[in-house]
Amino acid sequence: MAIKRTAADKLFSDIIRTRDHWTCQRCQKVVNRFSPSARKGLHCSHFIGRSRYNTRFDEENCAALCYGCHRYFTSNPLEHHEWQHQRLGEVTIVQLHVRSNMRAGDNGLPRKSWYNSKEHRKELRERLKELG
Repeated sequence: MAIKRTAADKLFSDIIRTRDHWTCQRCQKVVNRFSPSARKGLHCSHFIGRSRYNTRFDEENCAALCYGCHRYFTSNPLEHHEWQHQRLGEVTIVQLHVRSNMRAGDNGLPRKSWYNSKEHRKELRERLKELG
């Protein structure tokens, strides 16, 4: 079952694409951000799935991947895991897993409802503006 994509998800995806200069982080294919199909051609790929709200909007958990590379990694999860280890390093991978498994509200983590709030979307818009 597909996970619903919210307005916050759309903003966050744009943050990742912009942060990564609209370039696939695996094959280095550059996507024209002004193309009508740019969002279909370059995805915000999550290492730990979007069902984990604690890392759903975590920039360390995501990379911009072209459609082909995203599909390849979806079909080859061991290679995706190895690539992420090379990209992020063991310490960051462990920290992501720890954060993803924490209960909402623990250690200052927001509750799930906050992620779809106006305040969160405002923070995301500000981050996107920061990136240019």
